[in-house]
Amino acid sequence: MKIPPSFWYFFTRRNILLVLLVTLLIWLYLIPYLLGFYYSQTRTQYMNSSNSYARAYFAGWCFWCMEGIFEAQNGVIEAISWYAEGSKEDATYDSVSSGLTKHREAVEVIYDPSKISYTTLVDLYYTQIDPTQVDGQFADKGFRYTTAIYYQNTIEKDIIASAKMVLESSHKFDKPIVVQSLPFTTFFPAEEYHQDYYKKSSLRYSLYKKWSGRENFIQEYGKTGSTLSGVVTWNGQYIQYQSWIIQTLTWSRILLFFHADWCSTCKSFDEQIRTTQLPWDLIILQVDYDTADDLKKQYSILSQSTFIQIDPQGNMYKRWLGKSQLKDILDNLITSKDILSKKLTPLAFEVTQNGWTEQAFMNAYWNHYETGIYVDVVDGTPLFSSLDKFDSKTGWPSFTRPIDEALVTSHNDMKLWMERTEIKSSRAGSHLWHVFDDGPQEKGWKRYCMNSAALRFIPVASLEKEGYGKYRELFKGQ
Repeated sequence: MKIPPSFWYFFTRRNILLVLLVTLLIWLYLIPYLLGFYYSQTRTQYMNSSNSYARAYFAGWCFWCMEGIFEAQNGVIEAISWYAEGSKEDATYDSVSSGLTKHREAVEVIYDPSKISYTTLVDLYYTQIDPTQVDGQFADKGFRYTTAIYYQNTIEKDIIASAKMVLESSHKFDKPIVVQSLPFTTFFPAEEYHQDYYKKSSLRYSLYKKWSGRENFIQEYGKTGSTLSGVVTWNGQYIQYQSWIIQTLTWSRILLFFHADWCSTCKSFDEQIRTTQLPWDLIILQVDYDTADDLKKQYSILSQSTFIQIDPQGNMYKRWLGKSQLKDILDNLITSKDILSKKLTPLAFEVTQNGWTEQAFMNAYWNHYETGIYVDVVDGTPLFSSLDKFDSKTGWPSFTRPIDEALVTSHNDMKLWMERTEIKSSRAGSHLWHVFDDGPQEKGWKRYCMNSAALRFIPVASLEKEGYGKYRELFKGQ
C-alpha cells in the first residue's frame, strides 16, 4: 500500500512542534481522564464495601504523596484522599487551601489485616514524613499539611503512642516529635482529580515530590524503620513481649502469656489467640517462659501456659493456672475501668473518666504555686508547667498553655446548652476540663481551666527521680 505524500508532509519540520504539542496534551489530559474514570470505579467499590477490610487514617502532607506509598504495600487494597477535621461541614480544595476551614489533607487506607498490620502502616507512615516539622511538610506550609494519625479505638491509640515513644528514644531526630494522635473525626472525600494523582499524572507528581524536598528527605531519613520495627506482632493485639511496650499501654488491659515452644497447651492457646476475636481493649503479650527469669520471679510464675493480668505500672490483678480454653480467661478479665477505680481516688475517677467537675476553691491546686510540672493522674503524661500557671480568680488551676500542644486534644462540648472546648489528655483520654479565650492578653488570651483531681504535681527537685528529668531544662535559673 502506497502512503500518500500528504502523510509524510505532515511530519515535516514545519509541523513537528504541532505533533509534539498534540502528543503532550494527550499525555497530560486525555490519559489522566481515562485512568481517573477507571480508578474511580474501583475506588467507589471499596468505599461502599461492607467486607472485613480494616481502615486506617493518616494526615500530614499533600495527599498525592500519601496514596502511592500505601498502595504499594501487599495487603493494602486502596488509599483514598480525604479532608479531615475542619470547622465546616463540607470541604473543597479551594476552601481548604484558603486556610480558614482547619481541614487537613489526609488519606483513608483500606487494608486486609490478615496480610498487613496497623503497626506496619504506622511504621511506614513515619518513614515518609518529617515528624519534627510543626508548620506543614517540607515546602508545603500551612495547617492542612500538618501531621496527625487518627485512631478509632484504644488499641490503635496505644500503637500510635508506642511508635512515637520508640522514635523519640531512638534519638533519630534532634527536635521533638510533633505528630498528633487524635480520635477519628469527620472526613470528606477529596475531589476526583486528586484521587490516584500519582498514577494519573505521574510526571507532574514526580516533579512535585522532588521539588518539595520530600524525595531527598526520605532518601536520608526513611531508609530504616522508625517505630515498632523488630517487634513481632501476630495481629494488632497479640505481640511478642518487650518491657518498653507495657509503658505505652496507657488504657488497654494487658495479659502476659508465659509461652514455651515445647508446651502443647501453649501451642493450643497460641492458636486460639490468633483465631479469636479479642476484646477491643485487650493486648496479649507473649512472654518466653524459658528466658524470662526476672518476670517469673517478679510474678512467682512456676509453670508455662500461665496467664496474668497486669496494669501499665506492672501491678498484677489476676492469675490463671491450669486452663485450656482461652474463653475461660477472657470471660473473667477485670475491666479497664475497674482497674482505674482501684488506682484513683473516687473523685479523680469520676473527673477523668466520667467528666465530672470538682468544686471551685476546694481543690488541691487552685492556689498552688510551687515550681514544677503537672502530669495526668491516670498515666503520668506531662501536661502543664508552673511557669504557665496564673491566678484566674475562678477557683480552679489555670494555665496559659500546655507543655506541648501534642499532649492534649480539643473537643467540641455542647453540654449545659453552650458551646465550649473540652480538653483531654492525648494518651489516656482523661477529661481535664476546658479552654477559654479570656486568659492574659500578653500570653495569647488562653485560659486552660483544669480540674485538680485530674492532675498530679511533680516538684522540680523530684523530676529526675520521677522520670521527668528532661523537663528540668524548663526551670533553669528558677
